[in-house]
Amino acid sequence: MDLRNIFRAIPKVVSVISIIFMKHLSSDDGLANPSIRPKAQPKTIDMSIEALYWYTTEEIDWAFTLHHDQSSTQTSYKSFVFNSAPGFRVGLGYNMEHDQWDTQLNYTWFQSKASASSNGPITPGFSAARLSLLEPFSKGKANINLHYNMFDWDLGRTYLISKHLLVRPSLGIKAGWINQIIHSHWELFNFIGPYSLFATENLKQYFKAGGPKGGLTTKWCFGNTQKQFFSLIGAFEAGYLWGHWSIQDRYVDTLHTVIDTKTTPRSFGSFMLHSFIGLGWDCNFDHDRSHFEFKLGYEIEDWFNQCQIFSDISGAQNNDLILQGLRASLRFDF
Repeated sequence: MDLRNIFRAIPKVVSVISIIFMKHLSSDDGLANPSIRPKAQPKTIDMSIEALYWYTTEEIDWAFTLHHDQSSTQTSYKSFVFNSAPGFRVGLGYNMEHDQWDTQLNYTWFQSKASASSNGPITPGFSAARLSLLEPFSKGKANINLHYNMFDWDLGRTYLISKHLLVRPSLGIKAGWINQIIHSHWELFNFIGPYSLFATENLKQYFKAGGPKGGLTTKWCFGNTQKQFFSLIGAFEAGYLWGHWSIQDRYVDTLHTVIDTKTTPRSFGSFMLHSFIGLGWDCNFDHDRSHFEFKLGYEIEDWFNQCQIFSDISGAQNNDLILQGLRASLRFDF
């Protein structure tokens, strides 16, 4: 199908959906007063647990190879490709009696790994190994481990815009750390006669940050009972955190050569965007004194300029760290 026809069709589809949406909001059927928490018990505590299955995207060139022919030289950069990995998020909240405000505290844990290898002649991408002056090596392999630990606190209030639409603006604080560790192994064949030289390089980037954030969550409810309903959920959040980066690199080989390099610590603003879209199911029970919620959807989180590792290939990386994938959550108010 021609892309131009697709773009022409988008406004028509959006118009039809908008008409259906507005007609549904103005109709008299459906829930009389949908709520995200029990109406009979406005002051409640809620607990939540979420299962994450994220895919990591971050461009890091750990090595390169050169291929020469009679007229040119071709450079091939070696980058990591992450696999999807599980994670989790747990939360505790309090729904206030006064003016229907609520506050939430969440902790998110996620780890991701990637590995790569290549035959030579191959040149390491980071400073410590290149200072050994043994490049290029005959063979190289590397792996990266990413550790994500983040706390979120926010204060918000849910507004019932219509019989079917709820909106929750919020303000809060986001703080935590993201550590990335790269281990690499190198081999130089026939270094001294038949004997090979072996080397390792360990590169570590430690990042910690904290700062304000704000967001907006919308919930379009549809159904026809007072006890339960389905919903379409969309959320967007932005944060501007004060970030601190610490980077260390260490090279060791079988000649007992040890090279340590440290990048001057960097501290500056770190911008973050987070969004979620999905479906939800809510159910009130125990005479409306308790509430259960299930959500399933797709989320994406973008940390701008997260990778500050300095390489001899392209200087400071300055690449985004993007985490995206499925999220399934359970929440219980009591």
